[in-house]
Amino acid sequence: MGFLDELSRKISEGVDRAKFEAEKFQRTTAIQGEISDLRRQLDVKRLEFGDRALELYRAGAIQSPTLGGILREIEALQVSLTLKEEELRAVQGQVHVEPPPPPRTQNVPLTIEPPAPPPVTRPPQPVAGGKVCPGCGFQMPSTAVFCPNCGLRVGN
Repeated sequence: MGFLDELSRKISEGVDRAKFEAEKFQRTTAIQGEISDLRRQLDVKRLEFGDRALELYRAGAIQSPTLGGILREIEALQVSLTLKEEELRAVQGQVHVEPPPPPRTQNVPLTIEPPAPPPVTRPPQPVAGGKVCPGCGFQMPSTAVFCPNCGLRVGN
């Protein structure tokens, strides 16, 4: 059996397995749906039975201490349920309230300081055997093209 035959057989087995699992999933889902429907129907009938038994007990047609205890528990649960529903409505009706902005204050200086005087600048003074940078006043050799202190171009 060649490589391609073996590959074809493996692919065919994989396809068959995938079909089987898909059909199994469909059957399982269908049965689970039927079970859910039957449980809902059963719950509806139990509720109808319970409501009818409560009516008969309240009317005095059934005299059972056991049913009386269950009836009191049901009524207590109904009261609790009503209170919780009211609490829920109150919480749902709450609205967020933005806090008021903090009061604005002005920072007014009590004393005013005079501005600092501008720095005194002296024009560059020529130096014997050199020159002065017009940008920073650094004394440079006369052959300098750039100021070694600030980098300003000063020559040709």
